Amino acid sequence: MWRSLVARFVRDEEVVGSNPATPTAKEEDGDVTTTPAEKRRLIQGVVVVGIGLAVPQGLAYVTSVVAARTLDQASFGAFGAILNSIQIGTTVALGMQALIARRVATMKSYGSLLKFALEVSLIVLVGVAILSYPLSYLFNIEYWILFLALASLAPFVFISAQAGIAQGNEFFFRLAGIYIVLGLGRSIFAIVGLLANPALEVVAYSFFFGMLGSAFVGHFILGSHRKFIKSKRINHEYSGLVKATQALLALYVLVNVDVLLARVVLSAEDSGIYSVGMLVAKVAFFLPQAVTVVLFPRMGKNDSSVLRLALLGTSGIGLLYILLGFFGSEFVVNAIGGSNYAILYQDVWLFALEGTLFAILQVLLYGRIAREDTSVSIMLWVGSIVASLLVVFVFPRTIENVVLVLIGTTFILIIIAAITEKNHRANSRKGSSRT
Repeated sequence: MWRSLVARFVRDEEVVGSNPATPTAKEEDGDVTTTPAEKRRLIQGVVVVGIGLAVPQGLAYVTSVVAARTLDQASFGAFGAILNSIQIGTTVALGMQALIARRVATMKSYGSLLKFALEVSLIVLVGVAILSYPLSYLFNIEYWILFLALASLAPFVFISAQAGIAQGNEFFFRLAGIYIVLGLGRSIFAIVGLLANPALEVVAYSFFFGMLGSAFVGHFILGSHRKFIKSKRINHEYSGLVKATQALLALYVLVNVDVLLARVVLSAEDSGIYSVGMLVAKVAFFLPQAVTVVLFPRMGKNDSSVLRLALLGTSGIGLLYILLGFFGSEFVVNAIGGSNYAILYQDVWLFALEGTLFAILQVLLYGRIAREDTSVSIMLWVGSIVASLLVVFVFPRTIENVVLVLIGTTFILIIIAAITEKNHRANSRKGSSRT
């Protein structure tokens, strides 16, 4: 019975989740107008993928809480350093997913893409082995523990390729399944391990072998390409991966720079308070992520309706979260940091606004990545530098000023990105009308 249900589900999804390259929308003067039926299906996809994404995000939060409760302060500090290093490394995996999702529309067989992902995973593993030496001294963590934890990035890159194939084909249920397996593999073993034996090496073992198991299970969820090792090797994807990765790295630096600035310019107590506020911002940043994930494969076309839908969905979710932060500030702060951070009650909505602006900027960035245009990343690097200079040298060093500087900087970046996006699409329409 279960086998027949799964088989039927796979067949139905392959029909319904047609490749974005197939004609599912009206085309007028080079602009693809998504039909109402397509919009409904995309909204359903956002819900399904959103549920799938909620699992790894929720479990990651639980893992941090369990680690804070079970590890001693020194070990928890090392745990934080490991998590931050992994987050920076995930830009390679996110770049891989974006690249694969963009490529599937033009590929008949995805075996070569999976083989490319495996090759990159091995390169990441070698890179981690080398970088773990200096980082182990910098973070004061044993080499093998740090290496094993960071080595979880290698299978994560491969999982991201699987997710990219499902994303590009709009197989929403399979994409959600891969996200769920990713979350379970990355966090469940760590949570159980820490409760049984609170030690940093348990985290390292759990991260690596959990992600390795997730990659294996995810390959079966994808449902094909078991013989991808025999596929023809491709060499032309590395430049695209580097461009997408550096663009996402620029975004993640901007999203995280205020935490580092707070650590530098504020007192130890205030920087701790700011870190809790930043958790509020991170929730706002990741909450509407499913919207971008679902609509990204269609952003590569000169389809303004898809980008508008992504921006409206992201802004709508963000607005609700900002209102919650404004009218339910005590609930938000107590749920994330506890009543010890009551000082944040009046400013928590600012962090929600900051995270929402980050999310809107992310939509605009992915719109450019979908068209293989990552020049906008220069603007993000400049924004991080300008914000840092303003915080360190210009404004008084307070919690409110740090978050306000990032809000103002990000808002200006959004305006610039939106104007350049509008001009690009207008020029593209003029160019297509002449041909």
